[in-house]
Amino acid sequence: MKTPAVARIVADWRDAHELQLLAEDEQLDLARTLIGRPYAEDKFAGILYLQKHLARRLEPGLLLATAEGLFAAGAFFDWSTSDWFSVRVLGPLIARGGLPVAERIAGWRTAGDLWQRRAAIVPFRAVVRNETYHALIEETVAVLAKERERFIQTGIGWVVSDLSKSYPGKAAALVEGHFDDLSAEVVRRHTRYLPGHEVYRTRKRGAG
Repeated sequence: MKTPAVARIVADWRDAHELQLLAEDEQLDLARTLIGRPYAEDKFAGILYLQKHLARRLEPGLLLATAEGLFAAGAFFDWSTSDWFSVRVLGPLIARGGLPVAERIAGWRTAGDLWQRRAAIVPFRAVVRNETYHALIEETVAVLAKERERFIQTGIGWVVSDLSKSYPGKAAALVEGHFDDLSAEVVRRHTRYLPGHEVYRTRKRGAG
């Protein structure tokens, strides 16, 4: 089911049960419960409820604590639901809350949970055009690039790819600085907007 259809179902459910009349903490508990359920459909519904009906009204600290609790509870166990949460909730939260929020999220790069570490970098896709965050992106990539785990590598790759569209020089510097640690998949798929793409691919094949 496509996102607009799920969003419509969530909105209809909210209206039918007058959930908007509940206190915000009760609505947050509903969203958190849905995200914590084992089925992706429930998780998507909870994420959309949070994104469309709550996130802009809640304090960033409360949302971050909620996110950390969800990761600690193992609510995310694949890239799809983790990235939905990163793109729809955490990315906009960085844009709204600024550096304090960004620094806390970037701090997840040493978390024990794989998906929380991926979420330390993926939300920065929302702010790659803002140079304010570039130093923090570089610091986070420097830590995460040491990992061989595919979903950490591709998380880095998406940010490098987005950065390369607006700041190709900075993206190229990231690639060069961590070239030996970046996976062949990242070099092949996520450097394609950089002028040195073909050279990078050749170099990586030679290194392999």
